[in-house]
Amino acid sequence: MKLTQFGAFTFAIIIIIILSYSLSATFIPIHVMNQALAATYYSSQTNFEENEMPLTLYKWNKEGIDACIYKEEGIPNSYYVWTKLAVQSWRQALREYTENYVAWNITARHITSLDEAENCDIAFYIYDSYKDFPDYPNQNGAYTATEYQNGIPSLIHIYLSSVVLHGDGHTEIDLPSYAFRNSASHETGHALGLGHMSSVKGYLMSPQFDFWEQHKEFPITTLELSALVKLYGKDGFD
Repeated sequence: MKLTQFGAFTFAIIIIIILSYSLSATFIPIHVMNQALAATYYSSQTNFEENEMPLTLYKWNKEGIDACIYKEEGIPNSYYVWTKLAVQSWRQALREYTENYVAWNITARHITSLDEAENCDIAFYIYDSYKDFPDYPNQNGAYTATEYQNGIPSLIHIYLSSVVLHGDGHTEIDLPSYAFRNSASHETGHALGLGHMSSVKGYLMSPQFDFWEQHKEFPITTLELSALVKLYGKDGFD
């Protein structure tokens, strides 16, 4: 089929109109895309028995927080990965919640010796038993200890173990993976400035995690994030 000059021009116009309509129909504004991709690292609060998140007595005042992870020899690498993911999840959740994707700089890296921990802001220690904790027998489950300098945290120690002691004081428990992940996320929350909820269980920041009743770790929610924004503002830890 041959097109005249007029016919070719008309055909070209029709093609341009079709392409313009297709592009306008499929174009998604950037802010809409961001909304669609957001909230992947946190959830909305669903438990409203409590609406106030207690805070610790300290807060960070620096642009970036350097977290280090020491893993005792012989412990599977999965425990290191779960701990690092806990740190990354808090960072991403805060960025998404505040829509500030350049702030909330907290990173996690591996260290091979205890001496290296002195150069970190937050030091995670993963042991194969609670009996290796420096404050055992006073501490027989995951816990956080803080060193201060002029009222500002200079080094926060987080102690984790795959084996903890039951509340009965006799039974040792091999934590399921989701319970360990909950402990890592919970203790990281303390390191960022969150305290314990009044409810003994039922929240990420509750003092107890009953893995017989709860079969997956608690998510970071708007409850915890709103408390951190109240503490720091929307521009990060500095």
